[in-house]
Amino acid sequence: MHSEYETFGEPKRNYTKLIASVALNVVLFVGIVCVMNSNSAAPVGVGLINRAPAVGSRILRTPGNQCLRVSGQNPFARVNVRAIHAPMTAAATYKVTLETPEGTSVIECPDDTYILDKAEEEGIDLPYSCRAGACSTCAGKVVTGTLDQSDQSFLEDSQVADGFVLTCVAYPTSDVTIKTHQEEELF
Repeated sequence: MHSEYETFGEPKRNYTKLIASVALNVVLFVGIVCVMNSNSAAPVGVGLINRAPAVGSRILRTPGNQCLRVSGQNPFARVNVRAIHAPMTAAATYKVTLETPEGTSVIECPDDTYILDKAEEEGIDLPYSCRAGACSTCAGKVVTGTLDQSDQSFLEDSQVADGFVLTCVAYPTSDVTIKTHQEEELF
């Protein structure tokens, strides 16, 4: 009988590649165990025993066909994690009042978002050019409040002291009111 599939010879009866693959996996596993135990004074195999569920722990069945709950010693009590975990905190949100030539607009801006970016999201049209704090197109002047514009490289210290701000690289650090479109006032 002819089929659309052609055979490429007889099935191989040599399992050398399979055995080599299994052996490689065993070697890798033993290597991982050795690395995990390299910081302890215990022999190599002891780490596996210490991480196994405690002898005499009871398995409590939950109603239905759900997960099993194991009571007894925590099998992961000795696992050491060597990583830096940054705390997950929500960004603070501040009220930013923008006094534009078209009128006053108020937006809620997180402290990790540039004021210009948030204003654009809210549909407020503000001037900008470089979006990197390297020009004066987006200049404004702080009326009240504080902000962080440490990313800017254009304004001189005296201009910052006078309250000028580049909205493209300014983060609010409190509720703030900014008079926008102040590029002409810089010079």
